[in-house]
Amino acid sequence: MSTLSRTAAVQILQNALAHHDAGRVKEALPLYEAAESGLQDLNHYWHFYGLALFQTGDTEKAMNYYRRALLLAPGDANCINRFACIFLSGEAPDTAISQLQHALATTPDHPEAWRNIAEAQRLTGDYCGARVSFEKAMALRPNEASWNLPYVTVLNDLELPEEALQFLSTISIPSPEYYFQEGRALYDSFKASSAISSYRKSLLMAPWTPQAWNNLNLLEQAVGRMKDGVKYARYACVLDPNDASLQHNLTDSLLCAGEIKQGLSRSFWRHFKPEIRIERRGLPKEWNGEAHGKAKGLLICQEQGIGDELRFVSCVPDIQKCFGGPIILETDRRLTTLFARSFPSVTVIEKIEKLATKPTTAQYESVVMEHDIGQYIMLGDLQSVVRPSLEAFPDHAGYLVPDNQEVSFWKERFKKLGNLPSVGISWRSGMRRPGARHLYPQLKDIASLLKIDTFLPVCLQYDASAHELTTIQQASSQPFYIPSGINQKEELDRMAAMTAALDLVVSPSTSVLMMAGAVGTRSIGLHSQRGAAFLGTRRDPWFTKECSLVKTGDRLWSEFVNDEAIPHLTRILSDNDF
Repeated sequence: MSTLSRTAAVQILQNALAHHDAGRVKEALPLYEAAESGLQDLNHYWHFYGLALFQTGDTEKAMNYYRRALLLAPGDANCINRFACIFLSGEAPDTAISQLQHALATTPDHPEAWRNIAEAQRLTGDYCGARVSFEKAMALRPNEASWNLPYVTVLNDLELPEEALQFLSTISIPSPEYYFQEGRALYDSFKASSAISSYRKSLLMAPWTPQAWNNLNLLEQAVGRMKDGVKYARYACVLDPNDASLQHNLTDSLLCAGEIKQGLSRSFWRHFKPEIRIERRGLPKEWNGEAHGKAKGLLICQEQGIGDELRFVSCVPDIQKCFGGPIILETDRRLTTLFARSFPSVTVIEKIEKLATKPTTAQYESVVMEHDIGQYIMLGDLQSVVRPSLEAFPDHAGYLVPDNQEVSFWKERFKKLGNLPSVGISWRSGMRRPGARHLYPQLKDIASLLKIDTFLPVCLQYDASAHELTTIQQASSQPFYIPSGINQKEELDRMAAMTAALDLVVSPSTSVLMMAGAVGTRSIGLHSQRGAAFLGTRRDPWFTKECSLVKTGDRLWSEFVNDEAIPHLTRILSDNDF
């Protein structure tokens, strides 16, 4: 290929840039290529040629050309910023942050770099950092309207709905994304019905958005319209049938609506969710639910959290009868002693260590060989075999067997603290998750409940902070008893005994509430909505001694506790049958 003169190459580059600026990127590409021989030492040439390649999908070549540009001008903040965008779009936000920090070290007042680092921080979960970076970008370029809604997204991610709504009020031209973010903020303000209206406006403008249909499904569930939720969940899955989270949400919607058979038939979608996907290697064939009648055993594979384990192991005795052979139950280390005592004819083993690969893997070959396992089933699939309908749920008060001596120990301890009913109190999960303000009350929301002076309050919040404990002590009419000598998170066998020794447990839907149901202790469940576990009913059918109270999405927790939880607690305490 002959070498162009500098003048001719620059002329071709100018033509390429004119096409590029006009949005005719594909027409610009051959012009960039034609100018190459005369512009080998010009960093801007490689920069914009790389940008055009990136915009047309040739990411690998674009990265190489950006690197050539940066070799020629390592301090070019514009080039570094655009180079970082490749990593940002390629789901490598940490690498993008590193590049953008370099750009900002070179040019601290670069607004696009601050905006892009905000997006990268948001993708890594650093919402506080994202807010600070967005505000720096917006201060440098206050009239950049395209940054307003991404900033509102961060405010919603931070669960600051009041600030999000205030900022939205400054935006004069609504869009589908405007109504989408407005819906998020309204829901987080406990205005679910208004949020539904916002999502519908968003979908009128952009009906092809699966996530908006999905959120509309979740909101319909939150206000108790389960059938409508199913309809909208189906729309979302039609638009994006390969999204495992959307498919899993449809499964939950069907169960919420009481469509148990349909819901259970598609529960396999949970295994494809990226956050919980585990590749289990070395397992035999999956059990189909039919009687085995041979010597080889059935492995029940552990999955999900402690609360789910406590719920689903209620199926184990019926699975034993149905399978007709040896049962090996894989479980969390903290539950092995409790489960072994409760199911003496079952072999209980500690869960297999998961390897930090992508996807996460677990090797089962040695376990299968050691215990002569012929088939397996996932813990969450036990329901499909022995609880396929509401009629299949047994009417028993509890199915786990705590240590009798430990139960007596705790009963004696509670008795020494006064002749009042002992009531275990928990207010949140130990896992911080999106939407926590809906799932769990805050301490201030349950303060009025603690004003009742006719019971001994016992702390079941295993990870309560010193500040929380001080706050709750001040709110309680009776001394708030914090059990000593027990690690409530790690010593779950002792925790089961302590729960069994209580007269009552009051808790939102956490492992604490599941433990109460599993050992047969009377409880008041504070539920944000009738979730999948309710199977379309008005109470949790898994736990017969639970009084299930449901808030729904248009009510504040404090109102719910005052209007429903306190009257139920007062009535139960006045029964005098403890």
